Amino acid sequence: MTASTWQTLDQLFEEFPTMRAGEVPYEEIDKASQSYGVTLPDGYREFIHRHGGAIVGPYSVYGIGASKMMGNDSESVFVVTDHFRAQDWPGVSDWLIISMDHSGNPVGMDRDGKVWISDVVHGCIDPMAGDFEGYLVEWCFDADDD
Repeated sequence: MTASTWQTLDQLFEEFPTMRAGEVPYEEIDKASQSYGVTLPDGYREFIHRHGGAIVGPYSVYGIGASKMMGNDSESVFVVTDHFRAQDWPGVSDWLIISMDHSGNPVGMDRDGKVWISDVVHGCIDPMAGDFEGYLVEWCFDADDD
């Protein structure tokens, strides 16, 4: 991710520290992702290392650990992913669920790092961003400007 994106996140969490869970050791991240059978994209892995899980703009971004503001059901990206897979949401079988929209639709990252949304009401799976950083910038940061 770019220095500008990290700077925006750092400023956000400096102003609102309860929005992030806190640092997670790389060893813990790698152990969890290996046991789940996935390789995390570098930017997302670094996000988890620096912030755990967090609320970025208006959206929860799942990682390992949840901020005080996120609630207990957001403790792990893997638990949230399992929840949506168990409910058979369209498209999520190959995604990690990294977020949700305000209607409860899962936002997932595929094995190539692209970010998608599964909108059950409209019955569609739509691309949101080319990568994790794009999701943060285009959806989470821009939402603050509306």
